[in-house]
Amino acid sequence: MDKAPLISVIVPVYNSEEYLEECLNSLKLQTYSNLEFICVNDGSKDNSPEILNRYKKDDKRFIILNIQNSGAGEARNKGLELAKGEYISFIDSDDRVSLNLYQNFVNLKTKPDVYIFNACEYDKNTKEVMPKYFFSIKEWNNHRNENTVHTFNDNINPFHGNMSAVNKIYNADFLRHLRTIEPKLFPAGIIFEDQYFFFLTMIYAKSILINQNPQYYYRSTNPDSVTSTLSAKVFDIFFVLDKIESLLRKTNNYEAYKYALFQHKYKQFAHLFFKADSTLREAFYKEMKSSLLKYKDENLDPRICERLTLIGVYKNILKLDAREFYEKYNGKV
Repeated sequence: MDKAPLISVIVPVYNSEEYLEECLNSLKLQTYSNLEFICVNDGSKDNSPEILNRYKKDDKRFIILNIQNSGAGEARNKGLELAKGEYISFIDSDDRVSLNLYQNFVNLKTKPDVYIFNACEYDKNTKEVMPKYFFSIKEWNNHRNENTVHTFNDNINPFHGNMSAVNKIYNADFLRHLRTIEPKLFPAGIIFEDQYFFFLTMIYAKSILINQNPQYYYRSTNPDSVTSTLSAKVFDIFFVLDKIESLLRKTNNYEAYKYALFQHKYKQFAHLFFKADSTLREAFYKEMKSSLLKYKDENLDPRICERLTLIGVYKNILKLDAREFYEKYNGKV
């Protein structure tokens, strides 16, 4: 067997004291041991730093970096600067992973640029695992088995499902190469940063392996998570999706994915409109209408558009005002 490679696991931590030990235990007790755990304390104001220091004292594989609160994206960027591993993994501090995750990866015959494994939701109280997977194997063309090497173009609709960094393991040399293209792989200081990182890595990866079995378990009931508390940061979605569009154009992928991007935009905007603080809805609606108006001049084939999911939402965004849209779609998008 080849020398056991070092894997760097990067964990952004912000006010996670209630869940942090469960996360760290799922790392500490891995059946594969050649790991380093880079825990980036993102300005936590609870007992998270004390918990991290206790784990560091008991296990030298834990490395603690304290930074001012900058968001998960910048915490991951800082973690990447410290990482010494041949492979990189990202874990959120309120989630956990299977205890054999990294051993399963090391046992692979082929080590790709990106290894994708599935994730599912679990209830923090009952510990029940619920079948809410991040992706379906049916979304990938030409898939035969877990040794099938894929590229980005095998993904039927990359905008469908969860565009997350946490259910993947990355070749460190591949990420270093990407940093020559994009020095900060995660856009700093914003939310929804995973979406851009997902497309950046997927587009440039020359080899992608997929395991449809869930090996990551995420908790969706944390009231402090960014998916539950959207104030003015909700406007970050416009920056992120414009950045993704620029990336698709730069890499000559826009024509192939413009309908999927269009659909993703109006669905995301409508969904986030209802998650935004009520004082922000009017301004957010104005911004999303402005962003979508350009598609009237994009020469999209109306026959294709009519087959897109929830195309009526797009039409009504252009036709209705914020109050009318809220009354028509509240609880339905």
